[in-house]
Amino acid sequence: MNPNPSVFPDIEPPTTNSKKLRVAILGGGIGGLSCAVALKNCTNIEIDLYEQAATITEVGAGVVVWPRTWEILKALGPGIELSALLKEPPTNTPKLAFEMRLSDRKEGFTFRKIFTRGGGFCFHRADLQNALLRHIPDFCRIHLSHRLKHCEEGDDSVKLTFDNDFSADCDIAIGADGIKSVVRQYVSNSGDVLFSGSMAFRGLIPRERLERLYPNHRALDSPIMYNGKSKHIVVYPINGGRLINVVAFVSNPEQEGKIIPELEVHDVTSEEVLKAFTGWEPEAIDLLRTIENPSCWPIRDIRPLQTYTSRRILLLGDAAHAMTPHLGAGAGQAIEDGFVLGRLFDKFMNPCCPRNTDTLLHLVKLYDYTRLPIANHIQKTSRKQGYYNELNMPEFEDVHDEGHELNTQQILALGNALRENWSWWEDCAEYDLEQMLELQRAGVFNNKNVQLAK
Repeated sequence: MNPNPSVFPDIEPPTTNSKKLRVAILGGGIGGLSCAVALKNCTNIEIDLYEQAATITEVGAGVVVWPRTWEILKALGPGIELSALLKEPPTNTPKLAFEMRLSDRKEGFTFRKIFTRGGGFCFHRADLQNALLRHIPDFCRIHLSHRLKHCEEGDDSVKLTFDNDFSADCDIAIGADGIKSVVRQYVSNSGDVLFSGSMAFRGLIPRERLERLYPNHRALDSPIMYNGKSKHIVVYPINGGRLINVVAFVSNPEQEGKIIPELEVHDVTSEEVLKAFTGWEPEAIDLLRTIENPSCWPIRDIRPLQTYTSRRILLLGDAAHAMTPHLGAGAGQAIEDGFVLGRLFDKFMNPCCPRNTDTLLHLVKLYDYTRLPIANHIQKTSRKQGYYNELNMPEFEDVHDEGHELNTQQILALGNALRENWSWWEDCAEYDLEQMLELQRAGVFNNKNVQLAK
């Protein structure tokens, strides 16, 4: 099977080689597992997945999967069992994605409802991770308690050395080791971890508790975003509506872009959360008051990379493009990375097309050309969406001031801006890899045409 020359003009037909390709995946989070699942049809490869923790578990709480990513999950396999965790079966009909309220005042009000095809599919991160785990191929070996210490890339292989003194060689190393990636330093000398200026209070509320205390609260059934100056609260039900996921952001724009390594996740009191939102509308305060055991998370991203790959090492997920959570796109982009890589392996490394070195290296380049412009663009858009969520764009500076009469046109413009940014996934709702590569060749997703975040 020869590659289509109109799409891949520089790739020569591969020569036969019976030796299996050795693939190492560094990291057992959503991105690493998605990659392993996406490679399940490539039976002429060997996969070793290395996870630094003693068990594969997912921290955090809720994650939103938009229709673009949902189609990929269905193609990979976990979609069926994940469907059982939803309150309603997935459809293509327009559904509420978020109700947007201006809430940093005693009498808040809804100023925009954003609808998307199918809405958002909301899960606990651990459920998504477990569903992926159940679909990894039998030929994927998982190694726990293996923290990568060093990579050494040679002409024909990559040598991996771990903290436990174990070492291994592979033909290609895939860094899926998160925002604090060790692998990234062997691909790029940029990619500093940056503080966004925001801290997020996170917590889960059992539906029964919220229903008992506030039986008519709109968050029981709907995804809500409470917006205010330099703060906003994101709320949506997960686990079929049995839990309410709450993330309350507090931002200091002056700290944006700083490198503050000492910031870590820590527990906070309910009083600390409530104090940060003094003066907000009662229904937002009631929601925050109901959180049990809140925690506080620094919101970070990384300085955009100019490449996700070297010769035999590539990055995916947060290791490549860690982004703020304001589009709910981070997990989805990690899944897309793995999916695209799997499609490329299917095309060039399947038993009908045995590998050679040139083909493998071209595959790595094609992954970079396809994924970097799109993921970096979404990374930038996510940061921009955070500004809009918290009225920190110059054109909306006066919206928050209760001492002035609200400008109706300004409020409408804010709603339109939020909706426009939120449509990021609709431009490529059905992921056609060959079409994306054709667009790349035509320059549509050329780095020169996509303005990367500074």
